[in-house]
Amino acid sequence: MLRRATAVALIVIVPLTGGGAAVAQAHRTAAAHQLQGQAQLQAKKKPQPKAITLDGAGANSIDPFFESVFYAYHQANPKVTINYDPAGSSVGVTDVQENTVDFGDSEIPMAAKDLAKAKGTVLQVPVDLGGVAISYNIPGVATGLKLDGPTLAAIYDGAINNWDDPAIAAVTGDSKLPNLKIVPVHRADTSGPGWDLDDYLIETAPKWVASIGTSKPSKAWPITFIGVGEQLNSGVATYISQTPGAIGYVEYGYALKANFTNAAVLNSEGIYQAPSQATIAQAGKTATKLSATNFSIINQPGYGVYPLANFSWTLLYQKQANTAKGEALQALFNYVVTTGQSEAAQLGYAPLPANVVVLAQSTLKQLETSSGKPLP
Repeated sequence: MLRRATAVALIVIVPLTGGGAAVAQAHRTAAAHQLQGQAQLQAKKKPQPKAITLDGAGANSIDPFFESVFYAYHQANPKVTINYDPAGSSVGVTDVQENTVDFGDSEIPMAAKDLAKAKGTVLQVPVDLGGVAISYNIPGVATGLKLDGPTLAAIYDGAINNWDDPAIAAVTGDSKLPNLKIVPVHRADTSGPGWDLDDYLIETAPKWVASIGTSKPSKAWPITFIGVGEQLNSGVATYISQTPGAIGYVEYGYALKANFTNAAVLNSEGIYQAPSQATIAQAGKTATKLSATNFSIINQPGYGVYPLANFSWTLLYQKQANTAKGEALQALFNYVVTTGQSEAAQLGYAPLPANVVVLAQSTLKQLETSSGKPLP
């Protein structure tokens, strides 16, 4: 190819006149057509990207974010189709353990006992930063409700059962709450938001620890005989919206979408903070040493910090049996933790802090082929 191109150049620079110039022009045209044809032939020989479908399942809390970012990615990469089933973190973990999905997602990373049941090494990648809203339906009370740990604990263990209880008035500063029965709503399935609230109550309300008999937070709500249990964030949100007097914990993205009113919750600085993109982002900044074993940012110190914030973790097998799928997963989640973060704020999430993006990308670089070699 190089010799032909050189020969063409030599022909071009020979000065010709008259009929010779016409001949030279014909040579130049023929050479150009030849090079164009060769380029087209080479392009045809290159392997074209094949259509790939990636199937995932897991956390319900992240679904609004995933739905938006996966759609945007598919628009830019139409040969990649992503299906995500927001059936809950426990489903995501089980499906990864059984290797029936390409990726899972969980608000609480897989613990050692969960990883031991997997069919290989599982990488855990932080992909979003969200928060748990304490949402309520009290007719005539659009804003202003404040709640601390002991009061929330008393609502969920049944010690407080009416909205005009003096204990609530003392905390919130509102003595005109209605004479209305409180209906505490919890998750009937295991969940990250339930773990987060349980962790907060354990830390801030000694009577809660006495009620549940442990100081270890659980993904399964510890007191199920008080109030109402509903499946997933969507089930809790629906119940709250339809039931005057109800209060429940839901991912802030769901609360925002449902236009719920949310309580301001007492943080470790002694300040009542409502959930917002800004207060959740402040909580995320406290995660200076984040890892899959050091993941909780519940009730962290700092100005403007919302005390019920969390990260969500995507679960991937380190060794990918299908290299093409492995490359597609790596590209997809690199997009999710970088460009895709622009979708976060409008949906009730906060963009990942810079150090968490670095952690996510370094983890994704550990993906391998089935033979243990780095992905191409």
